[in-house]
Amino acid sequence: MLGRVAAALIAYLLCIFHFQNSMVTAGNLLGLSGFWALFIPSALIGLAVYRISDLDSWGLWDAAAFLILGGIFMLAITGDPTATALEFIKGVTGFGLAGVLAGLAAKNRRD
Repeated sequence: MLGRVAAALIAYLLCIFHFQNSMVTAGNLLGLSGFWALFIPSALIGLAVYRISDLDSWGLWDAAAFLILGGIFMLAITGDPTATALEFIKGVTGFGLAGVLAGLAAKNRRD
């Protein structure tokens, strides 16, 4: 528990102090300004790291945390919300198709 809190706090502080320009850019693209443009993306990253660092129980919330991390990072890198949305659609479609094909392959293997 203490390790999760430490990892989340370190990620939050890195976002606030080291990656400040990237967080403000991502916050501005999300429609935020001023203090909130720095705080909201940094807090989301800290919470996502807190959720992901629980290695004993992984599930749907971890997938959502990875999507939040990826979304903020992609917004900060590209600076284009449309390109980020298209990349997410492409990625989710590809992983969904891979999951369906893996399920069919596992079903055919049992038969």
